[in-house]
Amino acid sequence: MVMISVSSAQTLYDGPMAVLLMKQDLDVFSTSRPDTVQINSLKSESGFDLYKVVLHYPAAGTINLLLKGPQGFFNSSSLSFPSLLIVSGFFTGEQSVHLVGDFKDKIVVGFEYPYSVQNFMDEPVNVLQFMRKTPAQVALTLKWLSQQSWVRSDRLSVMGVSLGGVFLPSSLHLSQSIGVRLEKAVYVCTGVDLRLILIENLKSYVAEPFLSPLVDSLLIPTQLINPQLHLPYLKGSSLVIQTAQDTVIPLTSRQGLFNLLPNPKREVVIPGPHINPDQTEVIKKVQEVVIDDFKN
Repeated sequence: MVMISVSSAQTLYDGPMAVLLMKQDLDVFSTSRPDTVQINSLKSESGFDLYKVVLHYPAAGTINLLLKGPQGFFNSSSLSFPSLLIVSGFFTGEQSVHLVGDFKDKIVVGFEYPYSVQNFMDEPVNVLQFMRKTPAQVALTLKWLSQQSWVRSDRLSVMGVSLGGVFLPSSLHLSQSIGVRLEKAVYVCTGVDLRLILIENLKSYVAEPFLSPLVDSLLIPTQLINPQLHLPYLKGSSLVIQTAQDTVIPLTSRQGLFNLLPNPKREVVIPGPHINPDQTEVIKKVQEVVIDDFKN
């Protein structure tokens, strides 16, 4: 086991040991399929079908997904499609299927976090559970998708946006350990400094006198998910999309992400601030970059 310096804290875990501990914690070793699956058709319009899917795992909990794909994809016995799972910031959750516009020949899946901001306000300890469960839920979602007949197993990709990009390295490292192979990982407006990113994402919800102590208390028990532990072990190609005027993710944190990612990798910097629901021009440009990249 290797000691690695991560931001201002020390951890006794290297990447492989961190994955092993996460698998043991939430029983990802033996879990290959959910014990229950609920599927609800929401609507069908403009050539697309929208489904709500709820997966339940005994240890990792309930996973809520929103699926958007070509009309008839869910019941197709002969066709499979390239698929993209999106793990976004809190601002969209499962509605993140709309972050990349319409892929006429691709299934887009929006991931909903296991806890909401209201859960944190009601019970602050839920922040710790949020950090603990999210990587396992993302990994199990990817595993479930890879097992579906309507998903092309060689064309399964994932996109992490803002806070979602912070969870992506540990989630992908964990998914690799349970046999998932991805075509591509896309990182949007994100970085590797967990402390700074936590502060930026929680400061609107936690009063200032409590913010720093809360974040400091979270750092030690959440070191298993620190991106710097996992990035060097990831397989497959990566696309990094950053914005030139991002004040949420520090420049050094953004640079650290790209530097730690293994090859092959590509970075695109677009104009604008950090991606948010009201930043329609940024969202439009991200859509263009992602759609263009997946054409190649």
